[in-house]
This record gives sequence, structure tokens and C-alpha cells, in this order.
Amino acid sequence: MAIIIDTNCFGNVFSPNSNKHSEFKPVLEWILVGKGIMVYGGSKYKAELKKTPKYLPIIRLLRDVGKVLEGCQKTIDNLQAEVEDINEDKDFDDPHLPAISIATKCKLICSEDSRSIKHVTDRKYYPKSFSTPSYYTSSKNKSLLTDNYVDKSLKPLCKMNKLDSERIKKILK
Repeated sequence: MAIIIDTNCFGNVFSPNSNKHSEFKPVLEWILVGKGIMVYGGSKYKAELKKTPKYLPIIRLLRDVGKVLEGCQKTIDNLQAEVEDINEDKDFDDPHLPAISIATKCKLICSEDSRSIKHVTDRKYYPKSFSTPSYYTSSKNKSLLTDNYVDKSLKPLCKMNKLDSERIKKILK
């Protein structure tokens, strides 16, 4: 499963001390012990990522062990510009999410921003044959954490070796 983790819920996914960690822990477990990978990219996402310096070492470690995939920045930035040109709603401030989804063919987004769902899942931002992404917003969406949401271009997915997984878990504590 490939998943875009919106920076607004990094704490909930990666920090056991977060009040909502239990709701987002399945995403972390799927990445650490399952076949999940995190997908990100583009200038806007990277700028948001820099605002969460506490989690940058974790993202770097996950990237080093093949559990984070960065999409092409130029492609994502161009797609984001197209989304912004189509967008007419000033309430929509996440045009990078459909751009990342299209560029990486990632069909799952983890986010706490429920107001963005109606915008990000709006068909007008996507090519005709592209299915809009699904949202993981809490543990009730655990069933989404499957290989079904992974494009064949990202397969085969592999599990992380146990040593790396345990090392990252220790860092998160």
C-alpha cells in the first residue's frame, strides 16, 4: 500500500505521545511491519515537511530502507499548478495532494483535514481514467491499508527487515 501522509497528521502517525496516535498507529504499523510505503513530493509538500523538523530523521530513515518514495518534484509542481488553475474555491489549500496522487499513482491519503476531502476527491482534478484517492482519517479506515490501493508501477512491495523496523520503533519512543 502506498500512502500520502498529510503533514497535518505526522504527529498522530509517528508520535506515540499524540492523543490520536491509536487512530493512526495502523498506518505506522503498515509501513514498519507491513508492505506499506509513504509517498510524497513537490515543492509545497517539502515546504510543509520542513515545518515538522522533529519527523525529518524518521522520514530519512524510512527512505533509506525503501519505505518512502519521493515523486518527481517538477511533475508534481506542474500538476499542482494545473489543479490551482482549475480550482475556484478559496477554502481548498491542498492542491499538492491531487498532484502527488496523480504523479505517483498513489490512491490513498492519510489526513486529519476533513474539509480537504471534498476537494481532493473532486473528479475535475484527475485524468479521466484515474480513480480519485481514498482517505484514511482514523482506525475505522484500517481496511484501506491493503495492496489494492497500490499501482502496479510501485509493486512488488516488500516488508522491512525486522532489525530496521525495531530500530525505527525505538527512535519513535
